[in-house]
Amino acid sequence: MMNDRGSLRLGPDSPYSDASIYVDAVAAPRIVSRLRDALGLEDSGPELTVGPVRVEGEHNDYATGWHAHPSDFLQWPTVLECEARAGAPDEVVQAVTAVLEALWHGGFKAVAACDFEDELPAHGGIDRYPRPVFASGASAASSGSWWRNLMPPGKRKG
Repeated sequence: MMNDRGSLRLGPDSPYSDASIYVDAVAAPRIVSRLRDALGLEDSGPELTVGPVRVEGEHNDYATGWHAHPSDFLQWPTVLECEARAGAPDEVVQAVTAVLEALWHGGFKAVAACDFEDELPAHGGIDRYPRPVFASGASAASSGSWWRNLMPPGKRKG
């Protein structure tokens, strides 16, 4: 779909329609509240609206507590589910970038997992944290998105 300015609008199956931001901190409501303050938003309640993106904080059901590897963000305790039903892809990227940067500036470890992570700063945050070294000596950087292999099958898309 096109808007008045001629830019592409999101469809129901757009790769820009959702993103998950994993945060290495407990208490999703506290994180959402800190984001609200950092971004100067007037929203109240358990979710935020950042541009065209609705952000809701939840406990990560795959969190393993203190036993998670420090770079295994898929097991961090909080996940922010970001959903965009409108807007252009560049607006969604800007909104998710704003959330990530607010988290980082607030001292939180955060990584986005989405189809457009390469368009986000630090590849969605993954470049900010150490990657595991595999037994063969190959680094994770040479093996593609190493974290996708860590994701439980129920969380994978497609």
